[in-house]
Amino acid sequence: MTGNTPTTGRAPASISDLLEMFGERWQMAYQGELNVWSAERRSPDGRHRQFLAAHDPATLAARIRDAETADR
Repeated sequence: MTGNTPTTGRAPASISDLLEMFGERWQMAYQGELNVWSAERRSPDGRHRQFLAAHDPATLAARIRDAETADR
């Protein structure tokens, strides 16, 4: 078989990667002393906030994707 190129993009490895992927919709932060990556999203009217956290950027990206998929 030829053409065994992965169809998924590379996993995010930094805050810059996360911001590039989700920065228009989520605010990102990394707390080094806790080794925690976090994301926050607010509703347009400011009445609802959603927080996600993970110990690595790839897991946080997966959680963000899951949250956005659930909203559809």
